[in-house]
Amino acid sequence: MPELPEVETIARDLAAAVVGATVSAVWGSGLGLHLGRAVDLGGVRRVAAGRRIRAVRRKGKYLLLDFESGAGVVVHLGMSGRLRVEPALTPRAAHTHVVFALDDGRELRFVDPRRFGWVAPGAPLDARPELMALGPDPLSELDAEELARLMTGARAPIKAFLLDQTRIAGLGNIYVSEALHRAGIHPASPAGRLTAQAPVLMTAIRAALEQGIRNRGTTLRDYVDASGAPGNNAAALLVYGRAGEPCPTCQAPIRRAVHSGRATYFCASCQRRAPARGGKRDAVGAKRPGREAPATSVAGTRPRSPRTAKRGLSSKRLAKTPRIVAAPARKKPSKSRRKVTA
Repeated sequence: MPELPEVETIARDLAAAVVGATVSAVWGSGLGLHLGRAVDLGGVRRVAAGRRIRAVRRKGKYLLLDFESGAGVVVHLGMSGRLRVEPALTPRAAHTHVVFALDDGRELRFVDPRRFGWVAPGAPLDARPELMALGPDPLSELDAEELARLMTGARAPIKAFLLDQTRIAGLGNIYVSEALHRAGIHPASPAGRLTAQAPVLMTAIRAALEQGIRNRGTTLRDYVDASGAPGNNAAALLVYGRAGEPCPTCQAPIRRAVHSGRATYFCASCQRRAPARGGKRDAVGAKRPGREAPATSVAGTRPRSPRTAKRGLSSKRLAKTPRIVAAPARKKPSKSRRKVTA
């Protein structure tokens, strides 16, 4: 799914191409998009038709088309969605679902083969619930102090914390993996125990995102920019998608694990985990409560039996438990023979 750098790249391209143009008509395929829901073409026409495009911007992973009326259209690209500006006389690509006809003979076309994306009107646009639920933008609305405040008391692993769009908007699996590697933070470390590292993490997040924007996004499968060209950032990734390759920092092999249902890439040598309370470990090696350390033999005490280990008896308590020692068997006195004389 396109993340912040990919959506930002498309927003900048579209802003240069369509701001100032007027939408003359809106066409729809009639097919449902995300979750099979039909596009509200009537609502889109009411806010867009006959109106000039005032701005194209990004909020989190959403693309926003602002019109002069104050209303607008929100677009989510889903897994394979694309927004292209093409001459109206060129054939429309397969899986074209929404078209904004422009007054200069061009069309802004939304193409989505897998139909996980969606297009919806908003009046006012920023009042849509999906946008209001988003956390701060890591490039323009978040600093180290605010990040530390958000992390305080959070029990979620830091990777899951950063992927939560209600906490921070726009971060995804690729750039979170890259940022955590840059910061030297294990992806399963509890977020609430990393507040002191918030300045380093904030710098790493911005560095990973800004590199992705400079390279016009990361293309692993479907992503292309507004001109149809793939991004150039895949070759610059440090750990994502590089399991088994040497870490660029220490040469240790990069590991891959599944964490919260998503592929996680990290260097176990560079990214030391912050331990949680307890001893149980999850798929990427972080501790979770609920498992005691294995029993060890202590000099002068009995080793813990499975029953005492289950009850959680400590070695100190076991040391006080009286030991039952069997007394050595006493020999019976031998009967002496009487000497019989004739």
